[in-house]
Amino acid sequence: MIRRTLILGVLALLVLAAAAPALVGLYLEREFAGVVARLDRPGVTRVTQARFERGWFSSTATMRLELAPPLCSAPPCAGTTVHTRIHHGPLPFGAPLARDEGFEPSLGVGVTDIDLASLWPRRVFEPALAPLKVLTRVGFDGVARSRLRFDGRTLDISRDRLLAHIETAPIEADVRIPLSGGSLALDANAPEFSIVGADGGQLAWHELDARLDAGGSGTVRARSLSLADGLGQALLLKTLAWQWQSLPGAPGRLSARLDGRIARAVFDNEAYGPLALEARVADLDLHAWHALAAQLGRMRNADTGAINEAARAELYRETLPALLEGGPRIEIPRLRLTTPQGDVRLALRVQAPEKMRRARLLADVVSQLDVDFETRVPAGLARDLTVQVMQASGRAPETIEDADIDRALAELVQQNLIESIDDGAAYRLRLTIEAGRLTLNGRNQIGWKAMVDQFEAARERL
Repeated sequence: MIRRTLILGVLALLVLAAAAPALVGLYLEREFAGVVARLDRPGVTRVTQARFERGWFSSTATMRLELAPPLCSAPPCAGTTVHTRIHHGPLPFGAPLARDEGFEPSLGVGVTDIDLASLWPRRVFEPALAPLKVLTRVGFDGVARSRLRFDGRTLDISRDRLLAHIETAPIEADVRIPLSGGSLALDANAPEFSIVGADGGQLAWHELDARLDAGGSGTVRARSLSLADGLGQALLLKTLAWQWQSLPGAPGRLSARLDGRIARAVFDNEAYGPLALEARVADLDLHAWHALAAQLGRMRNADTGAINEAARAELYRETLPALLEGGPRIEIPRLRLTTPQGDVRLALRVQAPEKMRRARLLADVVSQLDVDFETRVPAGLARDLTVQVMQASGRAPETIEDADIDRALAELVQQNLIESIDDGAAYRLRLTIEAGRLTLNGRNQIGWKAMVDQFEAARERL
């Protein structure tokens, strides 16, 4: 009796082991459809191909993901093809083992190839970019855990001619994706990277580390980041530490806090820093925020640089009022930058109303807000900015004397457009809007347009 029971038990286990992978295949096929739906986001990305071929012990999934209009206006659009071989669990036969985990029962193990070259469809890479390989393990908790590594290499980018040269150390990342919904978590490390343009532009970083948790909070840190435009201007940032925290809020609304620090910045051989920034937003419409980001890309013609008047009118009439609807709040309680001439300080608070009125111009939007803005600029930097305004108005640098700068700043102070503080060591500007009433440096203003006209007239006199 006992012997027959054992035999039946073993047979039941064998049947279960044989049938379970097929059931896992059915589950993964259903979840694949959900992943595709989450990646198909109007105005951002679109899935142009999605295919799942289910087998007994393994299945294959293929998906093509591209940028959607208006981010891509003419084909070929930047995108990538993702091909995955999924080995079914709970005992994923034939699946490769993770180097530091070994064998572990799971719902499935996926080996993914991501086509990197098609992210830049108009570029040629030499040597050719090999697909990025990702190993993913789907646990019994319904969470996919992926590990990827991009090996260090050097390569050239061209399009009819050489465009740039890239050198990179290995890039590694770990990603957690809940299959049933929710935010992903990311941990990425790229210790060394540089891209040097054939015309002299450059981007390089050292010891870059980024983290994004499932709650939407994250950090970005780097020992250094350098940029150059190939025309003699260069920027070097050292010891960056930026972090943002997602705050509780209503569905579809963005509430977050940002803290940033940069120990030192060198721009055109002038050293600045440290820089400290604190910012908060509360109850910002998330869909309108995405629409604003997409619309800003259409504000100027890519070839001529001319303003797209239709896009600007839509921005003032629809996008900004929608973004500010519902009483969101934007605050920058502290921004402080140390410069060779002294400290620059800035503080800002913007409170929007629950209901925005119709708007046609930017002034129509701004006049509905409650705003407190204050900035302090050291006298040396104020003088430099005055010289730049003079040059932009057509004055030759050799014709600008110290007396001209003194006279221009004194006129701005006399007209109450700026204030002289700290015994002339700095200048300050204070702007407030409360219940439609506008004040500049403590004095009431007739209206928004009148104030802008004063600044424009002062600029022309400089």
